[in-house]
Amino acid sequence: MILRNKRISRRTMLKGAGVTLALPFLDIMRPLQALATTDAKAAAAAKRIAFIYTPNGYWQPDFVPKETGPNWALSKSLKPLANYRDDFSIVTGLDREFVPGTSTHAQCSSCWLSSAPPGETRDGGFPTDLTVDQMLARKLGADTMLPSLELSCVDFNDNKETRYYESISWYGPGYAANTENDPQNLFKRLFGMPDPNTASVLDAVLDEARSLRGQLGYSDQQKLEEYMESVRATEKRIQLSKKAMEARKEPPIPEPKGIPEKRGDYIKLMADLMILAFQLDLTRVATFVVDPERWPTPRLYHDVFDKPLEHHALTHSKENGAKEKLAKIDAFHVEQYAYMIEKMKQTPIEGGGSLFDETTLVMGSGISDGGTHDFNDLQALISGGPFKMGQHFKYAGDRPMADLWLTLLRSHGVQADRFADSQGVVGEVLR
Repeated sequence: MILRNKRISRRTMLKGAGVTLALPFLDIMRPLQALATTDAKAAAAAKRIAFIYTPNGYWQPDFVPKETGPNWALSKSLKPLANYRDDFSIVTGLDREFVPGTSTHAQCSSCWLSSAPPGETRDGGFPTDLTVDQMLARKLGADTMLPSLELSCVDFNDNKETRYYESISWYGPGYAANTENDPQNLFKRLFGMPDPNTASVLDAVLDEARSLRGQLGYSDQQKLEEYMESVRATEKRIQLSKKAMEARKEPPIPEPKGIPEKRGDYIKLMADLMILAFQLDLTRVATFVVDPERWPTPRLYHDVFDKPLEHHALTHSKENGAKEKLAKIDAFHVEQYAYMIEKMKQTPIEGGGSLFDETTLVMGSGISDGGTHDFNDLQALISGGPFKMGQHFKYAGDRPMADLWLTLLRSHGVQADRFADSQGVVGEVLR
């Protein structure tokens, strides 16, 4: 039962020993008048959006579906999304103009979300500028603890490339947003750092949690318990990752302390933390760099290959089996995207429904083919939000990628007449 004569603020926090822990939406936070209507829950939900970046393009023959419209078959590399056929769409055939004078791959990542028109190089030779995510953060993130969240799974210690190869979020020309790649640091950033004598974040707020639980009805008690178990489970995974790293004498590849050994586990853990931040409304806008452009260090894709491979080198290789390996790497990245969709579908939010219902999740690359350095025929996977699902929208090389970003901005409430070299919105992708 709901305790109808008592209410607590939506912004109620649990505090203790250096920690401030946000709470999920509970019935006791709901205004009295909202209890009598089912329409209020839809109005209360906030929009969220995340951009997932994968490097070096995709192996086109196994990635791009042959059919268009609603009746298209999953390509080989998109097979991990088989269970989510109606939860995402793919947009192909959009272009971006390469500006001579800098590295091709550096422009792929640094300018993927850039609002700078091609040729406007106010950052040396680079057309970097305020990016889509930061424009959205100004609109959607004004009331959140973190206006935006910039995440990365770039764990290489040998920094052989500049920030232009691994930065997709920019505050303006020459000003890249710093990314967080350590799950432990990210956890502390979201929930605070408990006193050294306290074992965990939950231990630090235990007394307040017990006090709050006594004010709650049965349904809210269950929600609170599930939420705290989720935080505890995430904390344990980080601790286990740290112990596993300390126990490995000769890791297969260099990894910073506290990062899971398996590549997929690392990406999923960072995704879990991003999704938790969305659920708690700590932020509504995020970027997520899976790997940097062109980086020459071999990467071990656990459970896919038995030895490290260099992704960029494979895009240029003519050896037998190179293209098949590229397709497997693409499928591996798509698998992580599928995990995020499933995780969001399982995550409840304020007002009812799931996080997936209120989140737009975009995955793509700033180049279509890393071997030919082709900036044309770019692809984007889009799930959730205001977009039509289960479709393949293909353009014939006459639409810039900026049109999709302009459409996304406007559909999320950002008033913009143009974006970079946009020609107009692509309204057919919207519901």
